[in-house]
Amino acid sequence: MKAMKVMWMLILSVFVLDAFVAKYFFNLSWSLPGVSLTLFIVSFVFIRPRQKKSSPVQGWILGDALELSDPNHPVLVKNAMISQKTLNLGVIALGAQGSGKTESVVMGQLKAVKGYSPHSGFALFDGKGDIDTYKKFVAMGETPDFIFSSELPGSASINLLSGAPSDVIDRLTHLLIGKTASTDFYLNDQRAVLSRILPLLLKLNIPVNLRDLYVVLAVPNAGNELIKSAKALGLDPADIRLAETWFNAPIKDRLKNIAGMLSRLMLFITGPQADRLNCYQPDIDIQDLVDHGKTLYAHLPLTEFSKDVAIGLINMFEVVAAKRQMGGTEGLDVYPLFFDDWSGFFHEGFAPFSARCRSAQMPLSFGFQSTAHLEAVSHTFLSALDDTVATKIVMRTQGNATSAFVQKLLCDYEVAEITQSDSAVRGETMSMRKEFRIDPRALRELNPGEAYISTLSDERGKTKNPLWKAALKRPDFTGWQDVALPAARTHEEGRGLGFWKKYMAGADMKSLTARLKAVSEKETAEEDKPC
Repeated sequence: MKAMKVMWMLILSVFVLDAFVAKYFFNLSWSLPGVSLTLFIVSFVFIRPRQKKSSPVQGWILGDALELSDPNHPVLVKNAMISQKTLNLGVIALGAQGSGKTESVVMGQLKAVKGYSPHSGFALFDGKGDIDTYKKFVAMGETPDFIFSSELPGSASINLLSGAPSDVIDRLTHLLIGKTASTDFYLNDQRAVLSRILPLLLKLNIPVNLRDLYVVLAVPNAGNELIKSAKALGLDPADIRLAETWFNAPIKDRLKNIAGMLSRLMLFITGPQADRLNCYQPDIDIQDLVDHGKTLYAHLPLTEFSKDVAIGLINMFEVVAAKRQMGGTEGLDVYPLFFDDWSGFFHEGFAPFSARCRSAQMPLSFGFQSTAHLEAVSHTFLSALDDTVATKIVMRTQGNATSAFVQKLLCDYEVAEITQSDSAVRGETMSMRKEFRIDPRALRELNPGEAYISTLSDERGKTKNPLWKAALKRPDFTGWQDVALPAARTHEEGRGLGFWKKYMAGADMKSLTARLKAVSEKETAEEDKPC
C-alpha cells in the first residue's frame, strides 16, 4: 500500500511539472501536457489500487449476545456468529424438554446451513419420534426430500442389502450378530457364513435384498441355484468354492450355527415394516442423497427395532463418508448430520463413524435432554465428543446433576479479592479464588430459546473461546399444525432375484419357522447346561 502511494505522488509531481514547463513553452508543443494527462488517466484506471470486496464470514448468526468470559464485566457482542468453519467441527446442545433445543438449535442451524451453502442437503435422525418436528420443517420451507420411519406407513423405502460386499458384511455383522451371550465360536462362524455367501449374492448383476439372503441361507434348493448362477456368470472360483464348502454341510448343522442370526434376520423380512426395507429399487439411495444435496428425515422412536434400523442407516452414511474422505473433500458441499435425542442409539462403531464424517465435510450435531442421556453414551466416546465438538449450547436444564455438569463444561474464572487488615499496622492483601461462570439457578430460569454458548472464534488469526448468552432465533413455522404427513402406501418389491416368492410358499414358511425355532431352543438349552 505504501509503495502505491509513493507511485501516485511521483505521477502527480510529473503532471504538475509538465504543466509548469508547458506554460513557458506553450508555443512549442501541445503534446506534453496531453501525454501527461493521458498517462494520468491510464494510471488512474489500471494502476490505482483496487478496493477488495470484503466477503463476510459465513456462518450461523445468533443475534446480539453477551460475552461472559468474565461474568462480572459482560460485553455486548453485536450479531454474534458461529462461523461455518466452527460449525463443521460439530455442535452439542443440552436442554430439557420445552427449552427450544429442537426448534431453536436444530432448525436454526439448518436454516443457517441453507444460507451459506444452499446446495447442501442434510439428514436428521429424530430419536423422539415426535411428528411435530417434521411438520415444522415443512412449514418453515424445508420439506425433506424423504421421510424414513420405523413406524409411519407413509415412510419411504430402502434396501439394507445394497452396497459393496465388504460394506454389507460389516453392516449385517452389526445388525444380525453383534455382541450376544453366544460363544465366540458361533459369532465367528456366523460372520464367516456372511463372508462366504454375500460376495456371490451381491455379484449376480441383479438386485437382491435381505429376503433373498434369508432364503439362500435356509433353503437348500436356493443355495444350489445361487451356486449354479455364480458359475454361469463366471464369478471368482475361490468365492464359489468357499460357498460350496458351506452348502455341502448337512442342513441341520448349518442351521444350528446360524439359527440365532436367522431369527434376527426374520425381524427385517416379516411384519409391517418389511416392505419398506426390502425394495429392489428403493426410494432412498444414501450415496445419491449426499452427492445431490437431498434431505432425509429419519423418524425413529426408540425401540430395539428402530435402533437396528438406525445402525443400518448409519453404516450406509459411513460408506459414503469413506468415499468422500478418500476422494478429497476440497470443494465439496457440507452435508450435516443431526442426531436429536439420540443417546439410546449409540452403538459399537459409532465413534469411528463420527470421526470419519468429520473429516468428510459431514459434521455431526447432537441434542440431549440431560446428563442422564449423556451418561447413556460410553464414557470413552463422551470424552471424545467433548474433545472434538467445538460448540456446546446449554439451554434450560432442571436437574442438579445436569447443572453441575454444565458448570464444569463452561469452566470457572478467577476472581481477585482485596482485604484490609484490622491490626494496628493497617494493610491490604489481594487473593485469588475461582468461581463457576454460571449459577445453577440461572440455568433453570432460561426462557425457551435462551442459551449459553461456548464456541470458537477467530480474531485476527488468533483462536478465542468465547462464552455467550444469547436468545436464539426460532425459524418461522406458522401453520405447522395444518401440515399433513405423507400418505400411507404399500411398497412394491420391484425387479430382482425374487427368491422369497419362488421358495417361500406359505406351507414352506411355516415348516421352516418351526424347524428354526426347534434348533434355536435346542442350542439355547445346550448353552445353559452346567459345565
